[in-house]
Amino acid sequence: MMRTVWRMKRLLTFARRCFATFERAPRIAVVGSGPGGMYVCAGVLRRLPQCEVDIVECNAVPYGLIRYGVAPDHPEVKNCINRFDRMFTANADSELCADYDAVVLAYGARRQRRLVVPGVTSRNVFSGGDFVSWYNAVPGAQQPNLNCESAVVIGVGNVALDCCRILLSSGEKRLAQSDIPSEILKHLAQSKVSTVTIVARRGPLDVSFTIKELREQIVMPGCSFAMELSDIDQKTINESLDSLPRPRKRLIELMMKNWNRDAQRKARHCQLLFRRAPTEVIADDAGWVKAVRTRNSQSGAVEDLPCGLLIYSLGYENVLLDGVPKNDDGRIKMRDSARVHTNGETLVYACGWCAHAPRGTISDTQVDSANVAAALCSDVQLKGVKPNIESCLSERLRLKGVRFTTWQEWKAIDEREVQLGKGHGKEREKIMDFEIPPKNGQLDGAKQ
Repeated sequence: MMRTVWRMKRLLTFARRCFATFERAPRIAVVGSGPGGMYVCAGVLRRLPQCEVDIVECNAVPYGLIRYGVAPDHPEVKNCINRFDRMFTANADSELCADYDAVVLAYGARRQRRLVVPGVTSRNVFSGGDFVSWYNAVPGAQQPNLNCESAVVIGVGNVALDCCRILLSSGEKRLAQSDIPSEILKHLAQSKVSTVTIVARRGPLDVSFTIKELREQIVMPGCSFAMELSDIDQKTINESLDSLPRPRKRLIELMMKNWNRDAQRKARHCQLLFRRAPTEVIADDAGWVKAVRTRNSQSGAVEDLPCGLLIYSLGYENVLLDGVPKNDDGRIKMRDSARVHTNGETLVYACGWCAHAPRGTISDTQVDSANVAAALCSDVQLKGVKPNIESCLSERLRLKGVRFTTWQEWKAIDEREVQLGKGHGKEREKIMDFEIPPKNGQLDGAKQ
């Protein structure tokens, strides 16, 4: 498996008074370079500017969800990369608990929940994460066949709306200005998908998407929008609306205001259906998906929704690394909201989706990461550092034959992507595939 290993430096000049005197600089490892891990780093380096923080990442390049999960037409969400980039220096590493005073687990929730119905292995059926990986240029991601008029997206979270919006945005200027590689933009521009049906298994009060993503879909230029609301659901909403928390109330009000917004369908159309539980994926003789069968939980009606592309976005599940203690729910066993329940001398913490349920936004993770950073720094100042730590992870990895990306190699990729972006009139264009480490300093075999 390709890994990346980097060392962080403090963000600010050394003007802050240290609250503890250490025999040596505290050494901290952070597993994961997504928003959770990076915000922990920022918080730790503000409080303990003399410490060394090493980042361990399973991907060949940094920034996790920010690079490979955030929708490309949301560049404002990715702006924090510029801040994180300034924290890095040369790479170094060590085997975690043995060679660090503290370890932070921030590797997210990587396993996608799978749709378990007959026919789900039909061709052109994707999980939401796999489809996002494709348009975000994750190396090795499978390319969907967009030579169909209708697509179905199962799920009502932000990822489901991202997938729908990207499918119906083919040829739009805002995508052309994003970091999507030209090869993927070309594939999207040639897409024949004109209708996307979003299928919710429960009712309108149970949706997981946020108001921003819904509003973007409703006002998308050249695209009509409609929702199906039963009389029962309309009555339930009217009876409960005033008792909802304000953010939830605003979201439901937006839905009610626009549920029959476009009586006239446009060339591109998005429709949202509720109370449909998928029961079977139906394929043609060649194995390609042609419909998804659903059952209405209110009426019991069975309906086949035509589609040449099926995407199911059912959320994510926590994954435990070897040796990490777990609770009865299969999640990391936590001592409190920040500390992992361990008995060793190394301090272990967890934050973000890997520590808690895999839900919430980057801003939620930022708050959690700040709390973990505060707890870690308080513990290190109280307990001090280990007496003897001499090992270096980069040397261990080399001895084991494990390939990893150095900071210099990542910067070569970064500079190449910026250069490619300028050629297309945008800030960056992602490289879809690259050889790490590069030969002779060149990104041989790079595709864009």
